[in-house]
Amino acid sequence: MKLAIFDMDGTLMPIDVGVVWVDFLANKSGADLSEELALSKRYLEDYRCGRFQVEPFMHFHMALLSRFSRQNIERLRERFVEEVVKPNVTSAAKNVVEAMRLEGYVPVLATGTQAFVSETVAQLFGIEHLLATRPVVDSRGEFTGEFEGGFCYGLHKIDRLKEFCQKLGMPLTELSDSVVYTDSITDLPLLQFIESFHGHVVATNPDPQLKEKAQKSGWAVLKLFDRA
Repeated sequence: MKLAIFDMDGTLMPIDVGVVWVDFLANKSGADLSEELALSKRYLEDYRCGRFQVEPFMHFHMALLSRFSRQNIERLRERFVEEVVKPNVTSAAKNVVEAMRLEGYVPVLATGTQAFVSETVAQLFGIEHLLATRPVVDSRGEFTGEFEGGFCYGLHKIDRLKEFCQKLGMPLTELSDSVVYTDSITDLPLLQFIESFHGHVVATNPDPQLKEKAQKSGWAVLKLFDRA
């Protein structure tokens, strides 16, 4: 089996969907999310400065979901998809995913953005398989503020990919026929893991560090859109 593994924010989407989701809730939900908005901006700055820690970030996003009833947050997500996500889905990105599918690859979305939001992007791209941290729901279907499974960021993406391959019954050696697309140097562990099996890397809309690494490593570089 051949996998085409895609990062989301900056790779398939020209926006950081998780960041914009918090902005959207702060502006459209009617709730006072001034503290959450400030925290979101702090996490973004930490990411840009190399201080980012995934665990408190994920706790933050799960707690944000639990601020709302399931019915209300579902309604807000529908608006978010129509008003924000769909307008940022480019034909160039969709064409890459579809081209890989036509070549016999199984598309996989592997993202650090929690699944309640990122699954909407996967659906818009027709990607069946999503690797992302998933929120826990209680017996009534309401979000508890907790998450299940592991993170899907940095080194953790390797663990999520291994679990996925095991679930499919796919030997890791078959990653030699697979390809990973990402814009971020934070995915370097995953890229090196794929390369260790002689798989392929495509630096897509790469950040400066990844672009430099791609040039030194002989990786393909692809520009689908300008980075936001």
